Amino acid sequence: MRRLLYVSLLLCVWQSAFSQSSSIKGNARDTAEKKNLSNAVITLLRPADSVLVKYTRSDAKGGFHIGGLDGGEYIMLVTFPKFADYSDRINVPKNQEFNLGIVPLTPKDLLLQEVIVRANNTIKVKGDTTEFTADSFKVREGATVEELLKVIPGMQVNSKGEVTAQGKRVDKVLVDGEEFFGADPTIATQNIGAKAVDKVQVYDTKTEQDQLKGIGAAGDGNKTINIKLKESAKKGYFGRLEGSTNFDNLNNAKVMLNKFKGNQKLSIYGTKSNINTGSLGWEDRSKLGLEEDYEYDEIGGYYYSYGDGDNEFNDWNLRGIPNAYTAGALYGNKWNEDKNKLNLSYLYNRLGTTNTTTTLSQTLLEDTTFFNNSRSTSEGLSQQHNVNAKYEWKIDSMASIKYTAAGSYKLKDTYTDSYSEALDENNEFVNTNNRINESSSTKKQLDNVLTYKQLFKKKNRQLIGTFRLGLIDDKSTNLLNSTTRFYKNNVIDSTDLIDQQKINTGNSTTYGAKLTYNEPLNNEWNLVAEYSLNKNISTSHRNSYDRDVDGKYTDYNPSFSNNFDLDAISNSGTLTARYQGKKLRLAIGTGISAIRLNMDNLDTKIKTTYNFTGFTPTAQFGYKLKAQTGLSLSYRGNTVQPTLNQLQPLPNNNDPLNIYVGNPDLKVGFNHNINLNFNDYKVLSGKYMYVNLGGTFNENAITNFSTVDSFGKRRYSPINVSGNYNYYPLSDSSV
Repeated sequence: MRRLLYVSLLLCVWQSAFSQSSSIKGNARDTAEKKNLSNAVITLLRPADSVLVKYTRSDAKGGFHIGGLDGGEYIMLVTFPKFADYSDRINVPKNQEFNLGIVPLTPKDLLLQEVIVRANNTIKVKGDTTEFTADSFKVREGATVEELLKVIPGMQVNSKGEVTAQGKRVDKVLVDGEEFFGADPTIATQNIGAKAVDKVQVYDTKTEQDQLKGIGAAGDGNKTINIKLKESAKKGYFGRLEGSTNFDNLNNAKVMLNKFKGNQKLSIYGTKSNINTGSLGWEDRSKLGLEEDYEYDEIGGYYYSYGDGDNEFNDWNLRGIPNAYTAGALYGNKWNEDKNKLNLSYLYNRLGTTNTTTTLSQTLLEDTTFFNNSRSTSEGLSQQHNVNAKYEWKIDSMASIKYTAAGSYKLKDTYTDSYSEALDENNEFVNTNNRINESSSTKKQLDNVLTYKQLFKKKNRQLIGTFRLGLIDDKSTNLLNSTTRFYKNNVIDSTDLIDQQKINTGNSTTYGAKLTYNEPLNNEWNLVAEYSLNKNISTSHRNSYDRDVDGKYTDYNPSFSNNFDLDAISNSGTLTARYQGKKLRLAIGTGISAIRLNMDNLDTKIKTTYNFTGFTPTAQFGYKLKAQTGLSLSYRGNTVQPTLNQLQPLPNNNDPLNIYVGNPDLKVGFNHNINLNFNDYKVLSGKYMYVNLGGTFNENAITNFSTVDSFGKRRYSPINVSGNYNYYPLSDSSV
């Protein structure tokens, strides 16, 4: 019996040893100093519940060995003081020794260029790019990219969908390195499912010209997010359908369908909602075509935009009950080993709102006080069609061409019925106004930009040429019906009646060219030279007609009309010296621009010429204290030219109690902008701290000066003032 028991025990021991004959080995190594790490702790955990299986320490040469393992999956954790933890899932084969090779560990204070955390590749940092593996972060079934971003360390998403990464605003969201339905980030974050995402990359936003000049160095500027889709999501079809309602009067619906076939992709999407926030931000306004009447030239120099200053639509704040529709389609393709890329997109937006507004205000003057009460009811409808195209051709390893075209067609219709009254300190009427404004406008715009990039055999030497053609055609019709009563001793003294139709038309053609050349002086220093030339030819016709005895608008009113032909040409050049070391970055430059604006008044036959000269000095200092921690100081000087609306002495009587008149004697202003920035982001914990101190000092600042008469009627015009300044402290922290 004892012999049988002894044999059985031997068989159990032999069977146990046979079933646990797998092992692992490897070498723990400091990737920065290229040294082996002794006494590093190597721990194996069970994946199901993280229960400890076995552990050991590395020997004097950094080597380690763990035997007696069952074949299968384990979580391996390697730790060493003052080094980033290394975590990975490993699959140990049965009855074999698994050689892990070198296990890289990186000092926490020297995380600059290599992968720093690897928990199933959860987080990687390489240079200025932080990469997150989407599947490592738990979200609900059916979650969007926006919900995924909320659980990624160092990221925040507010109620408007605006994203902050590592304490900085995200101004661009790409999908596989390409814009998704234009520049609106929320289309990607709110419509793509998190399940389709492989990686989320975060890095500093920089234009190609900024990279050449060194602008935005050492943590200064905004962030870009690049969403990399899984390969499985880029095959066949995937989509998303979402809807919600209160079964009464509120509803929200979204649909998106994507098709991938090789390098080709096709996406369509649509939304319908009447539960948006009552006041939209600037990105929503831009997306829906409701931006102000200013255009900005990407090439530089002077870019004229006349707008339609009498359009009451500009005062429609999009507050109230919204009713919004959007629809879009996107096509992308790559061929010839990705040397040719094509992206086409179409986007339609429709937004209508109704609102009722009541306002109470007080006007304090030296000798009297007015109490102002007003209420208004508004209805508005905006529609916009956007078409975008981008084609890139990599001719060879040294040359490439990119062509982009953006076209839009905007339609706006508004109706506002308002009443206002002003009372004096004795609660007696000073004035009352009943006013109806109606507006209908269209705007067509087309921008074409062609960019040629040439590299040379000498490293970092390159030449970029950009050429632009922009076209604008604008038309609007406005009806103004107003009755204003002025009082003395609470009795009507006079009445001002306005019944006008305003017809505004205009067009603008802009030609532009820019050359940027980078010459490397040595490994650290580069010299960047840039020159741009712009030519603009425009017409602006603003004509007001009073109602005649037959009820038709035929009586021309010259007091509120003008007709101009404009011709503007600008030349500008900059020279920037850039230094880029491992931790220190510098950019020092200066620029000058000369603008000549010719205005031909077709009514008075008077020609006026304006000459503006501007200077643009820049200086930037950036220092990386350690990985993801930077300090920067920057100075930018820039001139501020008066706009056409500010120069034209044309009264705007859309609100008869508040008359705006331009000032043809305005001078060029100059702004000094100083900014100090500190940014610290700890990848391992996801904590960040962002501190920004900035200030602007103005010379000949353009500001409005107003006068108020005894009847409470305000008249205001732009003037130049000096001594204006503002400063702002900003900070954010996840601590």
